[in-house]
Amino acid sequence: MFGQLGSAVDQFFYGFDTALYTFFWQFQNSFTIGIADICQHMGDAIAYIVVFAISVILCFPKKTRKYGVAMVIAFILALLFVNVLIKPGIGRLRPYVTLQNTPFWDTYYIHWTNAGSHLEDDLSFPSGHTSMTFAAITALASVLITEKRRWAWALFIIPLIVGISRIIRCVHYPSDVLCGMIIGIIAGLIGCLVVWYFFVKRKRKTA
Repeated sequence: MFGQLGSAVDQFFYGFDTALYTFFWQFQNSFTIGIADICQHMGDAIAYIVVFAISVILCFPKKTRKYGVAMVIAFILALLFVNVLIKPGIGRLRPYVTLQNTPFWDTYYIHWTNAGSHLEDDLSFPSGHTSMTFAAITALASVLITEKRRWAWALFIIPLIVGISRIIRCVHYPSDVLCGMIIGIIAGLIGCLVVWYFFVKRKRKTA
């Protein structure tokens, strides 16, 4: 069952993944690979701990409590969805493993080698880097946008760069990144809704 689900996802997204790989590889060069290497560290355990710690710290001052609570909720939800439920449930292997038996392998291998032939020790679907960054930024930006701070939309550049970097680096399928983005956005919006209910709606009721 473990391998079957991963293989089914490979087959279902094969055309989508190969098309998106071909598109994004037009931008693969020393600069984008360098950015991808930097973004790699945003998914390390230490980075997760730092982001989570900052979110928790933001929960204490009254002025930043809304942002901290939204980010903590989003972060925990994304972590549970990705690392506890979906990754082990689907069991999709990395593209440098599963693409070896497809006609796309020779093309993929060239770009994977150009990116440094990186190996990662966990499962592929969905992208943890993408989901976590989208969750944190969506939570923070959504709360800011409800406060009419429209510049907060610019924050989404960060998770977009992270997601694209995972494709440029050839360690994730584009469908891994897309799913990670969707999960992260949903988790972030849930965090924002919780904040809106407890910090805005209930405050209006008691006023």
